[in-house]
Amino acid sequence: MKKWSKKVFSSSIVFILLIMLTSLAIPSLAMAQESERDFVISSDYTHIVIGKGTAVELDVKVTNLGKANEDVALSISGPTDWGARIERRWNKYEVRAVRLSSEEGANSVELRFKAKPPQETAKGDYLFTLEGATTDGRIQRSLDITITYKEEAVSEETEIIKLTSKNPSLEQPAGKEFEFEIELKNGFDEERIFDLAAQVPYRWAAYVTPRWEKEKRITATKVNANGTETIRLVLTPPFDVEKGDYSATLEARGGDDAGSIDLKATVTGTYMLKMGSEAEVLGTGETRNIKATAGKDKLVTIYLWNEGSAAISDIAFFSSKPKDWEVTFEPDKMPSLNPVTKEFKPDKVEVTIRPKSKAIPGDYTVTLTASGKEAREQLGLRVTVVTPMTWGWVGIGIVVVVIAALVGIFVRLGRR
Repeated sequence: MKKWSKKVFSSSIVFILLIMLTSLAIPSLAMAQESERDFVISSDYTHIVIGKGTAVELDVKVTNLGKANEDVALSISGPTDWGARIERRWNKYEVRAVRLSSEEGANSVELRFKAKPPQETAKGDYLFTLEGATTDGRIQRSLDITITYKEEAVSEETEIIKLTSKNPSLEQPAGKEFEFEIELKNGFDEERIFDLAAQVPYRWAAYVTPRWEKEKRITATKVNANGTETIRLVLTPPFDVEKGDYSATLEARGGDDAGSIDLKATVTGTYMLKMGSEAEVLGTGETRNIKATAGKDKLVTIYLWNEGSAAISDIAFFSSKPKDWEVTFEPDKMPSLNPVTKEFKPDKVEVTIRPKSKAIPGDYTVTLTASGKEAREQLGLRVTVVTPMTWGWVGIGIVVVVIAALVGIFVRLGRR
């Protein structure tokens, strides 16, 4: 009995210890998982002073610091009559949620906080809180912005270093460079050398050249007292860039003083539909020269891919063929075809060709066409038609009969 009691007591102790260890391990595991997730909302300016009739526009950045992609919902708390909102920097859409990649260099989104005081606003400090939360609600972050409002207008100081461009927004198809012509003004009463630095999207390249010396690249330029100098900023997107709007900034710094200009590069999609035979794509299989039997199906595999930068939509297949031939495709349509840089493999299409049953042996041309909304491509096939073996035996039989008949005639004539 005592031994049994000791066993029960020992088992109870072990069970309690296991429960305690489990209760300690689970929170530790949860904390470890949470530590791999984080994001931050930031701005260079968190307390500003404005005067009567002045609207507020502040750049805000949301950055993913974790190891997983995150969807973050955004909101603002503060005075409701200021019309506070968060927008995209360029096209002014209101933003209420963002998707943040975990990949370094592509893990942040630049937004703009906007607010405007109503006409009868009293002077004082006004607090706005920008709040963000992951979709599961586990991670919440915020940024406080204080706006001090004065009833009198706040005088604006003249910019000593000023960068301007007649065309701060450019549009180019993927694969093309963006060239911004920028005027740099030196407001000092002395000659100055300004260091030039560009902030560009992830994997983009940038360089600056003098206006008339496009082959010369510079990192600084000298501007006369109260003078101006025109320079060129060239942006080169990566080869696999997606279509969309991209922002860049050029800064000119002279000592402790600096000026900058925000620029916009809009990449439009390129579409390049390609078709190839099995031999051209895989190195083995059918070429563009094929053999088919009259009246019988011939299966041919072709491949389709997109060498552009944007998806090609609504692709349908057609054929140009001799009269009474049949050509079918499987599939006969594609809703979209992504760039090969994303898919890393071409799409396969099975083509069935049936020459008419009474086709004369010889070479024929069949043209296959893939046509989408944005691009189209053709592939020509040379089809060599042969007759079925049954007709060959029939022909041999006819020849044998004719020869036999001739032999019989000669035999009869010889007897006479």
